[in-house]
Amino acid sequence: MKKPYGGITNISKYLMEQYGEKGVMVRRGRSCLMNHKSMEQISGRITRNCSVVAVTRVIDYYRQTLHLPGIPEDIGQIYKKVEEIATDFGYTDKRGTIPFFIAGITREAFKQYGIKARCRGIYVWSFEKHVVKEISAGRPIIMNIARGYYKDHTVVVAGYSIWRVGDRMIPILRVIDGWKSGIHYIDYEAFAKDISQSIFGSFNTTVIG
Repeated sequence: MKKPYGGITNISKYLMEQYGEKGVMVRRGRSCLMNHKSMEQISGRITRNCSVVAVTRVIDYYRQTLHLPGIPEDIGQIYKKVEEIATDFGYTDKRGTIPFFIAGITREAFKQYGIKARCRGIYVWSFEKHVVKEISAGRPIIMNIARGYYKDHTVVVAGYSIWRVGDRMIPILRVIDGWKSGIHYIDYEAFAKDISQSIFGSFNTTVIG
């Protein structure tokens, strides 16, 4: 039986079960070290706030890595500010966030802290052009997914690796999914097939300054 493309915790074990052969890592991309607490731990409740938490993580990441002034060290305080902004963009606990507004929420949240951020929603993307380029520059990506294992869910892509299985190259995304704390992985190959022929959501990049 084929495994779901996401929620992977052990890449080697997954590759063996999915593709029937042992995988060998051929490229380890940079990792963006960021807060990987669960959505509940960050917001204090269980609700449909995955996009709000994802934006919060990205702001907290840049606060730490770029030593940005004026942003609270307490990620819970950042979350409250982002949720307030998201509400102006139509966020509710029941419905969640409209994915189209993720870039606008991120931009506005940085603006409230006096920081200029260029945020883009990307709807047709490639592994090399967007994942590799952004992660190599130390910029995590907010990814909203419409179908499959992470249906109607938003995760943060914080790194990647590429594995060889037989004669195939399998890109693996390192993600913080928020359902549970810690790091999980997405098989990009299986994911791309899962969402083929459909608009799957959005991919949001943030550049500070």
